[in-house]
Amino acid sequence: SFDTLKAAKSLQDAGFEVQQAEAVVGMVTYALSEGLATKDDVRELHSGIAALENKVAALDAKIDTGLNNVTQKLTIRLGGIVVGAITLLEVLNRIFPVVPAP
Repeated sequence: SFDTLKAAKSLQDAGFEVQQAEAVVGMVTYALSEGLATKDDVRELHSGIAALENKVAALDAKIDTGLNNVTQKLTIRLGGIVVGAITLLEVLNRIFPVVPAP
């Protein structure tokens, strides 16, 4: 934490007038209270980022697994369609044989 009394005394010892020291300490106190990040803030941010990275990695793994499953299912279905089409063509060829042109 920021010790305002100690800071003001330190500034006075360095040659600041009492009013100047109080003004500087007041500005620093205001700046600290209005959003300057503390070490704890930075640690918390790092922790939050690490948690998000873990969630993104888990989501990425789920997406990869899902895509692999969809790819496998589509490959099987496409294979079935190809086999069906070949079978249909063979049946049609037996019913309506192709006669070579004279």
